[in-house]
Amino acid sequence: MLMEHLALALNPAQGLVGGRRLVDMVRDQKLTGVLDAFDELLSEQAHAVYDVRRILRPCKNDPAKLGNAARSVRRRMRGTREDMDAILARLAAEERAQGVLEREVGEDGIVRLYKHRRGAMFPAIKRYFVVAPALAIAKEHTNFDQWWVDALAAAATAAA
Repeated sequence: MLMEHLALALNPAQGLVGGRRLVDMVRDQKLTGVLDAFDELLSEQAHAVYDVRRILRPCKNDPAKLGNAARSVRRRMRGTREDMDAILARLAAEERAQGVLEREVGEDGIVRLYKHRRGAMFPAIKRYFVVAPALAIAKEHTNFDQWWVDALAAAATAAA
């Protein structure tokens, strides 16, 4: 459940058990003792604020279809779950006031702060901040930052 929670935080479409979420299966079975133990385990973990960016690029032969995706995961801060949740809440309040971030509680119960939402056309970009156990290592291709700049420019041009 811990692995799945981290995977869901970094990718809301993720599920580890044949397309279903283990946490949903446990809830469906009303295994409250398991859920309580998992919540306790989560609270004992060091947590981090992650900055997650995705670029969905078009297929070379058909620009209306997804070709491939690139992802960047960076840890911005690390500490207790409560401290990281408080930092995310403070960031949400400050940035939402300026219309920069959009707070969303997913169906998985995980709070994400979206800076960029996926658009309908490729390349599509997505960026959000999320609190999760500090178990994921930073990961991105060496060219990701340049790809990101290019995708941001393409998205801005498409929106104009």
